[in-house]
Amino acid sequence: MYIVHFCGALKGGPLSAIAEWTRQQIIAGHRVSLVYSPLRDPVESFRGDLDARIGLIPLDVRREIDPAGDYRACRRLATILRQIRPDVLHLHSSKAGAIGRVAAWRVGVPAIYSTHGMAYLRTDVGWATRAMFYGLECLLGLSGATTVACSPSELRSMRFIPGAKMDIPNGVDLATLPAPVPAPPHEGLDILLCGRITTQKNPELACRIAALSPPSWRWTWLGGGELEGLVQAGGRITVTGWIPRAEALARLKAGDVMVHTSSWEGMPIAVLEAMALGLPIVATNVVGNSDLVDPGKTGFIADDVTGFIAALTQLAASSELRQRMGREGRERVAENFDQATLSARWMALYGDVR
Repeated sequence: MYIVHFCGALKGGPLSAIAEWTRQQIIAGHRVSLVYSPLRDPVESFRGDLDARIGLIPLDVRREIDPAGDYRACRRLATILRQIRPDVLHLHSSKAGAIGRVAAWRVGVPAIYSTHGMAYLRTDVGWATRAMFYGLECLLGLSGATTVACSPSELRSMRFIPGAKMDIPNGVDLATLPAPVPAPPHEGLDILLCGRITTQKNPELACRIAALSPPSWRWTWLGGGELEGLVQAGGRITVTGWIPRAEALARLKAGDVMVHTSSWEGMPIAVLEAMALGLPIVATNVVGNSDLVDPGKTGFIADDVTGFIAALTQLAASSELRQRMGREGRERVAENFDQATLSARWMALYGDVR
């Protein structure tokens, strides 16, 4: 089978998910290509995360809604699809989902749209903009593509959107991740955040929590982004910038707890990886997080600074609690979010839509 993926912006969760999906597909003997936007992701920023056998196809797509530019991108993508004739086009995130569904409909190529967090769930825009995003999803739902939510809670938010819908949660390949090793006794708490530092991740909330935390709590953000200056200015959180995935996983494994302050999500890969590495999670109560964090068992759900500080204080006081929650988190991932099992569901879906 010839599978083509298209993502408008790879950095962060989409890259981790696409890297794992495509790795599994290559191993299974399928031909795989990736359409990407060099305007947002230069090749050198992600090539090392992907299997070398994946073909790369550049297509200029900007983050902002750009009617003229998006129309050109749609026409160009339709031309590419006519030339290469894939068996299925797998679209990732809202911009690629919109352009790709129209292009696939024009050419008659079966398409699957992975949401990675619906745009109408955003909290950084007004109600009118969210209504526009929701309306676009309703319109594009008539394209014939299958929409795949990455969490049960995200699927519930789509219940009134037309078209074929289902959920296949994000997952991680436990076989490729190091086994958790309990940290030796130490002072304070090593707290990690992970991902692109954008409005979605609510770095302002993270900075407020860190500012009120004891001096012995050490904060590190694995990643970078347009708002990293804001985080650095707060003075409590060390920002690593973008680092190789292997290094990020090693640093994540060495931490005590992950804090996830997102304002909206689909199902965060970073939280899945942290759970698989044996870290308890303290996260906001949003779509995706609520499917992963079982309060009191794998971590805590918090709604504000006070809630985060209270949860982290409990974890700081007991290494035994941290280890128990970490074990339960890894078991939850193994039972429900192992990529080896989920890949079979994806391949079955590809066969169904052909």
